[in-house]
Amino acid sequence: MSESKKDYRSIAAGKKLQQNGKIPKEWLLSLKEYEGSSNFIDIPTTCGILNDVECKITSEYDATALLEKLKAGDLSAEQTTVAFCKRAAIAHQLCNCLTEIFFDEAIDRARQLDQERKSGKTLRPLHGLPISLKDSFQVKGYDTSTGLGCFVNEPAEEHSSLAALLLDLGAILYCKTNLPQSIMTGDSDNNVFGRTLNPHNTFLTAGGSTGGEGALIALRGSILGVGTDIGGSIRVPSLCNGIYGFRSSVGLVPHGGVRDLSVPGTDGVRSSAGPLATSLRDCALFLKTIMQTDTWRYDSTVISVPWTDLPSKKRLRIGLVRDDGIYTPTPPIRRGLETAADLLRKSGDVEVIPLSLPNMIGVYMDFIQYMALLGSDHYLELFARTKEPVIPSLAVTPLLTLKGTDLRGFFDLNVRRAAAAKSYLKLFLDNDIDAILMPVAAHTAVPFNSWSGISYTSLWNALDFPAVVLPAGKVQDSDLPDDISNATYGPQDTKVYSLCMVLLASLHTCLYTGPELYKDAPIAVQLVGYRHRDEALTNTAAIVDGIINGKKARD
Repeated sequence: MSESKKDYRSIAAGKKLQQNGKIPKEWLLSLKEYEGSSNFIDIPTTCGILNDVECKITSEYDATALLEKLKAGDLSAEQTTVAFCKRAAIAHQLCNCLTEIFFDEAIDRARQLDQERKSGKTLRPLHGLPISLKDSFQVKGYDTSTGLGCFVNEPAEEHSSLAALLLDLGAILYCKTNLPQSIMTGDSDNNVFGRTLNPHNTFLTAGGSTGGEGALIALRGSILGVGTDIGGSIRVPSLCNGIYGFRSSVGLVPHGGVRDLSVPGTDGVRSSAGPLATSLRDCALFLKTIMQTDTWRYDSTVISVPWTDLPSKKRLRIGLVRDDGIYTPTPPIRRGLETAADLLRKSGDVEVIPLSLPNMIGVYMDFIQYMALLGSDHYLELFARTKEPVIPSLAVTPLLTLKGTDLRGFFDLNVRRAAAAKSYLKLFLDNDIDAILMPVAAHTAVPFNSWSGISYTSLWNALDFPAVVLPAGKVQDSDLPDDISNATYGPQDTKVYSLCMVLLASLHTCLYTGPELYKDAPIAVQLVGYRHRDEALTNTAAIVDGIINGKKARD
C-alpha cells in the first residue's frame, strides 16, 4: 500500500516513532517530574541535561551577541550547535514543538564550519549561528509535511530558497517546527504531530500558524527562527509566547520552495517570510543580512530591496489605534497598549496621534474570501487522502464553509484591495506618521480551539504593510474582567468578549474570565510601517521597544 493511501493514524504513529529516535537517550527528560506544572519556562536550565556552559550559551545571548562570540572564536560552532540541539530536544519533550529533527547533520556541519575557521577562510555573515525553520520550508532530505499525513515520507529533493541562502551565509539548520493542519488557524495542532503547548501556560494555545517556532524560542531552544505569515502566522505566536516577530513585506525574504497550501496559481493575498527572535535587533540582523545578499540568485519572485543603513529619526510620530472596529480588546490588551502609549508620550521623543482604521469590516471580509477563492475543496481533498478529520480549531473558522468565487469576483476583490491600500497609505501620509501602534489581537493567548479571528493582523497582509510584534509584559492580577457593555461592535464582538464557549469536553468558561486562567500569559503590541520600508520600521521599532521595555531592550 502506498503511503498516500494509508490511514493518517498509522502514518502519524510511524512519524512520531521516527521523531523520537532522533533524540539521544541522555537528552531525555523524566516528564513525570513536571506533571501538574503549567509553566515550563525555567525547566531547560533546571532539568540537569544542559551543563553550565550550555546553559550560558543558550540563555545569556541573543543571536546578535552569540554571532559575535562565534566570529571572535570565543565559542566554537560545534559546542554552540550541540547546546541548542539539546535545548531544542528539551523544549520538544515539554511542548511538542518540533517536526523534523536533524541534530546529527547540524553538528557535522558545525564541525565543518570550525574547520573553515582553522583554514583561515573568510568567515561567512552568519558563521555557525543555529537557526530553526517552520515546517513549511523545504530542507533537502526531510519531509515538508506541514502536519498532513499525505505529505509524510516525501523528503524534499532540494532546499527551499531561504534554506539554501541561510546555509550559504554560514547558518546551521537543525530542526523544523510544528504548525496547524491547513496552516490557517491560531492553534498549532495537527493529526500527525499533535498539539504544541504554550510554555508560559500550558492551558493556553501557543498560537499559529508558526506556533512551534513560538514555543521553541520562548524556551530558548532557538533564539532565531523563520516563519511565514499570510494572516498573522508570525505575529500571533509572537504574542502568545512573549517573543519578537517581524512580518516583512511580501517578496523581501525569499519564499520559493515554501509549502503554504494555498491553491497553486491563485496568487491572491501572498504569504511572506520573516524572523521570530528573542530580541528586536535579531529581527533586524536577519533582515539586514538577507537584504544585503543577492537574493535574486535564490528566488525568481524575490523583490531585491537593498538595506541602506538608514539613520534613525530623533523624533517620531506614532498613530495609536486602540481597536479595529470589529473586536474590542480585553482588559490585559487594553492595559498593555495604553501603558505603551503613555510611555511613548512621556519619553518626549514621540508624538502619539489617535487614529481609527477605515473600512475594516470590508477589508477583513474580503481577506477571508481570498483565503478560499475556490471554496474548501482544495483543503478537504488533501485531508481525504489519508482520511484525516478536521482539527477543532479549523472547524470553528469559516475557511471550510465559504463558497468560492468566479473570475469576476476575483477581479472585484483585487479592485477593492487596491483601493483600500491607497486609502491606508493616505491615512499614513495625511497624518505624517512613522508607524501605527495597535494590538496584535483582541486578546492574549486563549484556551485551545478558541482563537477569535485575525482581523488585527490580516489587514496588513491584505495591504502588504510590514509589521513587528514587541512584547509588552504579562497578564497581571489587576486585569479583572469588565462589563459586557465594553463590547460595542455587535453580536460577534460580544461573543468574543464574553460569551461562554466550549473549550474542553466538559468545561465551559468565558474567553476572558480574569487573570487566574491566563496566569503568565504574555501581552504585546504591534507596530506597522510603510510597504517596502522594512528597514525604516526596524529603526522605528528599536526606539519604541527601548521606551516601552526599558532596560529589557538591547542596544
